Amino acid sequence: MPTAELYIYGSAFGLPSIDPQCLALISYLSIVSHQEYTIVECNDTGISPTGELPMFHDGKNWIAGTNRIIAYLSKTGYSANEHLSKEDLARSVAYASLADESLTDAILFSWFADADNFLGATRKAYSNLFSIPSRYMLPIQMRKAAVQRVQKYGGTVESGTLTNADNTKIYDLARNCYRVLDRKLGNKDFFFGVKPTSLDAKVFGYLALQLYPEIPNPRFQVILSSQFPRLVAYCDRCREEFFANLPDLTVPTELSPFWTNPFAAPREWFRNTFMVSPARTKPSISQQDTGEQRSKRTEEGRDFDLKRIYAITFGVVAMVAYVIMNGLIVIGDEEEEQNGYLTAPDEYSDDIHVPAEDHDD
Repeated sequence: MPTAELYIYGSAFGLPSIDPQCLALISYLSIVSHQEYTIVECNDTGISPTGELPMFHDGKNWIAGTNRIIAYLSKTGYSANEHLSKEDLARSVAYASLADESLTDAILFSWFADADNFLGATRKAYSNLFSIPSRYMLPIQMRKAAVQRVQKYGGTVESGTLTNADNTKIYDLARNCYRVLDRKLGNKDFFFGVKPTSLDAKVFGYLALQLYPEIPNPRFQVILSSQFPRLVAYCDRCREEFFANLPDLTVPTELSPFWTNPFAAPREWFRNTFMVSPARTKPSISQQDTGEQRSKRTEEGRDFDLKRIYAITFGVVAMVAYVIMNGLIVIGDEEEEQNGYLTAPDEYSDDIHVPAEDHDD
């Protein structure tokens, strides 16, 4: 029976997750043949100790973040890099950093800054992951943060939309990254030979979300398909190998030891706040229903009802405050109401750090 759980953002575009880091972790667990785990679609960063997904729980420890989870798994006998030399490990880190810097922004630009893609595909994909009212608020917030981040590559922000971005530098940035990765891959099955490593898991997570989603303006997909056919064949090979035997999919059956965000996961928050009452817990068959026990349950019931009143009051006040503070009530045209990103990622430098072995090419 599975003893571990991987908490991720849910599936979209025919892939197990809409998030590149979550796809990377699923791929990594496949590479190291970790079969004793289930995938939990939670879409709630509030359950994570660091406010990020993916998160891994092995029954003893909660670890969040792709790099932390990979490091933890490597120490516990699940390493995909044990056959690499120190030099190759250093190169792996360099290439992974290159993908993080370049392809994260490429995805944000394509999915959120491009109005056709956001309105035609991205908004619906993310809305399907969240419950009411989050599905109406979070995609808009996500787009706002994404546009703020990628406008450094060119274009003008108008009503939350990036316009005049036809000559943006983001396409050159992505193309240069593809070129470096293509050169590293060469004619090999994977980046370091016949065996996939953590670098393959990470790079595939990004490339898959640029290659496979069906969106109105698939410009990055066109660049990959027309100029880098080896990377396309590589992605097809990774997809077939990494996702051939995915573990069972489930939903959270109990709260993690961390706070549940009422806006990101309102259904779970409501159930655990209002529906689970100690006074309604069914006693075991062997338990005698004495007067003392009845009195104790009555007292617990009153205490639960009081807490429920406090919780309802807090929930209403928090939601109103959240809406006001984040400017989610917009008075204006429809276009202004259709703009946003979930959390603003950290800023990256414009420079591309190419691994040393590629400087001479």
